[in-house]
Amino acid sequence: MTTAKGTQAWHVNAVELEAADDAQAHAAVSSLTRCTAVLVTDGSHLDGMPVEGTPLTVSDIEDLVTATEAQRDAILLAVKDFKRTTRSASVKLPTFPASPKAADFVADEDTATGRAFTTANFLAKAWTAWLRTDEERRRRTARPKTGETPWIMPHSMSSPQVDLFPEAFVPRVHEQPLV
Repeated sequence: MTTAKGTQAWHVNAVELEAADDAQAHAAVSSLTRCTAVLVTDGSHLDGMPVEGTPLTVSDIEDLVTATEAQRDAILLAVKDFKRTTRSASVKLPTFPASPKAADFVADEDTATGRAFTTANFLAKAWTAWLRTDEERRRRTARPKTGETPWIMPHSMSSPQVDLFPEAFVPRVHEQPLV
């Protein structure tokens, strides 16, 4: 399981189950995934497992990275426009770390556990990149001394909270029911 606090995502739990050998696998999956979204790795199957909705995949994580890059572009454009129109020398462009790429998260051994950990690491890096990017947006929504908003960000980007995910990504996240 991967969770986030502030602008950092990290892992809190990982479990590998062999459904064919475990009579309690369905109960274990239900218990372990309640109130979370499920991320399935390449080569894994959830046939017959008690998972509601479509699980996230590596492709979804890549789309999260793409949305993060688009948000970065929008933030940079807004800051540049603000600097140009106000001629403010004190406003600095935000800097962003390199975007994670799926190719950088390949398991050393092609095992279920190896794929699970590398996919979870990719998700954590991609999610952290989003959270830190949206924090840069949030920091530029209100004037520091007066709280006046909108400030640097246009009105459409002036939410005072960091969004957990990009708006277009939210429908892909299917929270599993409480059991």
